[in-house]
Amino acid sequence: MSTQETGIDSSNWDTNPGGFGPSEASEIIGNTDAHAHRERQTRAREESDRRAAEHDRERASGIGVSPTLDHELGKRLTEGPLKAIKRNAAAAKKVQHRLDEEREELLNLAAGQRDGELLAVAWEAADAKAKVPSIMVAAQEFDRTAIPTSHPIARHGQFEERMRGHWADANREAVLTVWDELEQVLGEESTPILDESVHTYRTLVDATGEVDNADAVIENGHPHVLEAFKTWPKLVERWRQVQCVRQWLELVENNGFDDKYPERLIRTDAQALEQDVWRSQFVGQYGVEIAHVDTPDAALQWYADNKIETGAHA
Repeated sequence: MSTQETGIDSSNWDTNPGGFGPSEASEIIGNTDAHAHRERQTRAREESDRRAAEHDRERASGIGVSPTLDHELGKRLTEGPLKAIKRNAAAAKKVQHRLDEEREELLNLAAGQRDGELLAVAWEAADAKAKVPSIMVAAQEFDRTAIPTSHPIARHGQFEERMRGHWADANREAVLTVWDELEQVLGEESTPILDESVHTYRTLVDATGEVDNADAVIENGHPHVLEAFKTWPKLVERWRQVQCVRQWLELVENNGFDDKYPERLIRTDAQALEQDVWRSQFVGQYGVEIAHVDTPDAALQWYADNKIETGAHA
């Protein structure tokens, strides 16, 4: 997997023609209350976040596995190789704040703000028997400069849209530039899980015939069997997290981030991509079918069985 060149091309920021979108137009007609506008945007985003989370759960190929970094391994990555994702979010927040400030400033501008000042200067000149300076021409020049030629709500939306697109591109770049490092982390995480799963699985199956029979473990009474019983679910959770990250990376590489919500992945063909990751989770292994390996627990059991019977290497 080759990475793209580092750096973000911002040359197209000014090439995307703006206009009044439906949400901007509805705000312009009879309502310029910025606070209420932001509250509505926040509620809409929260609802969209909720739907996206449900969407992830529904489309995950393996039960309990979805493309997310919301777990311990994901946190390690976002605080390490993927720390640029957090920096992008922080930068976007600052740019958004500045856009909001300027939007408020523009909304508060009004024609005629210099009229009194210009008349006072003209009066003083006339009273001093000096040449009376320009009044109306100067006022109109100020109005043309101060009053935006396009409504500030619409212009705010145009800049916001371009900023989000840049943020999404920056997030994808942040991932691709550290791709090799991410693959190394996942490999180093996966190998000990697979190795330990074989030993743990063998211990439990030999002693109780299965991996999740607490009564049989208690009846057996051997400390190493109890230890294996405690270890198995931890291995399963670690393996689940690895698969979550692999599916997340697959979507980044193929589809990138959503321009409207740059912290989220684009989910075009997400299900097929996730299934490909799930099926190919064991390098060099064949015969893994979704019907048989549909959870992280089943995946590790399949691997341990295959390793014990054939001696194949992951």
